This record gives sequence, structure tokens and C-alpha cells, in this order.
Amino acid sequence: MDVGLRRLSVRMRAAIASALASVLAFGLAAVWVSDAVRRQWLPAAEARAMGDTALLDEAITAGMGWNGPPPLPGYQDSAYLVLFQDGTLAKSDRITRSDVVDLPALPPGAPRFVNRRVDLPVLAATRGNGPGRTAPFICRTTGTVPSTDLAAMFGADRPAQQLTIYVMVDDTMANRASELVTRILGWYLVPGASLFVAAVAWLVTGLALRPVEAIRRRMARIGGGAFHERVPVPPGRDGIARLAETTNATLGRLEHAVTEQRRLVADASHELRTPIAVLRNSLEVALAHPEQARWPEVAADALADTERLQRLADDLLLLARTDERRVGEGVAEWIDLDDLVTEQVAERGCFPGGPPVLATALEPVTVPGTELLLGRLLRNLLDNAVRHATDEVLVSLRVVDGRAVLVVADDGPGIPAADRERVFERFVRLDESRDRADGGAGLGLALVRSIAAALGGTARAVEPRAGRGAELVVSLPTGTP
Repeated sequence: MDVGLRRLSVRMRAAIASALASVLAFGLAAVWVSDAVRRQWLPAAEARAMGDTALLDEAITAGMGWNGPPPLPGYQDSAYLVLFQDGTLAKSDRITRSDVVDLPALPPGAPRFVNRRVDLPVLAATRGNGPGRTAPFICRTTGTVPSTDLAAMFGADRPAQQLTIYVMVDDTMANRASELVTRILGWYLVPGASLFVAAVAWLVTGLALRPVEAIRRRMARIGGGAFHERVPVPPGRDGIARLAETTNATLGRLEHAVTEQRRLVADASHELRTPIAVLRNSLEVALAHPEQARWPEVAADALADTERLQRLADDLLLLARTDERRVGEGVAEWIDLDDLVTEQVAERGCFPGGPPVLATALEPVTVPGTELLLGRLLRNLLDNAVRHATDEVLVSLRVVDGRAVLVVADDGPGIPAADRERVFERFVRLDESRDRADGGAGLGLALVRSIAAALGGTARAVEPRAGRGAELVVSLPTGTP
């Protein structure tokens, strides 16, 4: 049953659920209204029975003649029973003593009562009351009736005593009104209203799902390769509109990722093609003229090209790994960044020939990450600064607003303001560093930003405070191990 419902459309399930809910609601309402109608009619019938009970009591007490119902004004022709004190029948009309089960009589010496309502089982159909049901009665006791009046009215030779009168409440109209309401509501209103509610639910659900269908059609087209398109956002601020906005944001990131992937593949292919072509050409020439080839030089050139290919492959692999990394996930270590900077700066001082690398300020700070990632980030920053510096490279590490701020500045030609964001893109080399032998493949700063982002930080180029050169700033979250 559950599987069958799941196979139905959302509109059909909404219509079925609405129909079932309306059947339950309208059914309960029909029962309540029917009972309310009966209770509305029943007091009038009880009041009429009470009036007839009082008239019968008055007739008996006055010792009036008894040929049929008492000829008193206001009598409503009710079905009644009059019992002697021992429970035997004195008089009845439209109902017999045997029709009523367990009909109590007034016990000797009992106090008199008037207008007492009792529900008694009835065996025979009486005044529209079906057999085998409980019928309401209004009972009343008379005053003491002399024996002469008893003989005159009932032809009974009995001592003076009180009589008990039972008048049946004629609830025929109440029952008919209740049945009519039940029939109208149960057979006409409930089915009709349920079908109407189901139809409205069908239409409203269709209208509500129309934007979803539009989103589905557009997503099908986007899935075919049209990543530049976006799904339509319906008016309003409901859940479907938020879904469309989230979908468009996801599509934007997907388009950017696809574009970056295609660009990476194209750039990587271009970067790999040149050293591979050079390597192949040199080997082919050497093999074509082995007697003229200088094999040590051929081997050295081939090794240099192979090392460059290996560095490029390592950079591409590290880029892929950092792109997959999520902020705050997989942090295995807490690293003292100031110690790592000190080691890197000291290593630079051991290899003369380039501009000196000086640490101007190093505050102790611990950041999440690994020595491999943070070491590569520092190495790439320092390599880039040393490559462009004229006289010196300055390194500082401070804690600002709870974050570690690493600044690497050089006094070289600097980075034009228009290129300060572009230098962090992959395979980007500015005019001053386009020589592959000197400027590398253009992945150094791209790796810096990728590693920083993977560790929850940022990397950017800012206006140098010295007024010349380049200044790169990396901000990382801090913490304690």
C-alpha cells in the first residue's frame, strides 16, 4: 500500500490526502450537527409531555369522567400509562403495559414527585418509535385518589392511593430532523465537499509545483552542457524560491569549477607540451646521430626537463588535493608557524647569491595544518619574493584580531594594481617572469592561495607600505593544540 502511494504523483497524493481529511472532518461535523439538531428539538417534545402529564394529573385528581383522553384544553394527545400503586395498569392510550420493560410503580409510602424524566426500554413500535429502543418518559405521581373516584374512573375496587403517570416523550420530530440532517450531510454534502476539496487540492498543488516543473526542465537542459544557464526564480519568498536561489548558487559554483577544470587541463597540457617536446627532440636528434651526440650533456638536459616535469606534476597533484579539502576538516596537527618561518628564513641565509631574507617581527602563534602544506606555502612565498627582489626580502608574523597574519614583502618591480588578484590564478606569469626557466610554471602563488583556503585562511596582494615592491599577506586561523 505504501509503495503504491509512493508511485503516485505529488498532486495525486495531495488530492487523496485532502479528500480523506475532508471526509473525516465533514463526517464528524455531520454527526455533531445531527446530534445538535436532535438536542434542539427534544426540549420542545419534553415540555409538551410535561404539560400532558400535568393535565392528566389534574384530571385524575379532580375525579373527572374517563372516556378516552381527558377533555382538557391544551392536551397534546400523548401516549401514556397510568399505574396503580401495586404496578398494575389503570389506564393507557396508544401504548400497553407490556410494551414497556421494567416499568416501575410508586411504592407504598413513597414521597410524591413531578416531571421526572426516565429512559425506559420499549418493545413495540409506538408513535413512530421503533421497537427495541430506549424511549424517554416523563413520570409524575398524583395525590391520594379516593376509592370512590377510582371506582368511577377506572371501575376498580381499590382503596384510596396515589397513582403513577408515565407520558412518552414524542421525539418523532427530533428523530426525523436528525435523520434528515444526517442524510443531507452524509449522502450529499460530505461526498460533494470531499470531491471539491480534492479538486481544489489537485489544482493548487499543480499551481504550486509549476515552478518546480520549470526548474526541472531547465535543469535537464543544463545537465546537457548549458552550464551558463540558471533556473527561473519564482516571485515570493517561499521554499521553492529559496530552492531556486540555492540551485542557482550551486550552478554558479559548478560552472566556475568546470571552467577552472577545463582551463587547468588546457594550461597543464600547454605547460607539459613544451618540456616534453624539447626532451623528445633532443633525444631523437641524439639517437639519429649517436656518433656526434654529447651524451653527458644530452642526459643532463633530459634530467633537467624530467625534474621540471616532476615539479609540475607535484604542483598539480597538490593543487587537486587542496581543492578537495574542506575548511576545518582533516586537520591532523597544530603547527608553530613562527618556528616554521624561522627555519625557512635560516635556510635562505645558508645559500648566498640571492637577496637576503630578513625576519622583522615574529610573534609566537599556532595554526592548524601540516608541516608539508605550511612549508610549501612559505617556500612558494619566499621563492616568489626572492625571484623579484632587488636588495632584500622582509618577513613578519603577527597576531591580529585572533588570526595569524604572515607578510612577505620585496623591493622589486612590484605587482600592478590590476594584476594583484590575477597573480593567484593558475599558470599566470606576469611579463617580468614569463621565462619558464626563471619564472616557473605559474603555479606557486596559486598553490599559496589554495593551501590557505584549505586551512580556513586567505591570501592576497596589497599595496606595499614601503611604496615600492610587492607585499603578499596570508591570514590563517589560530588555535591551541
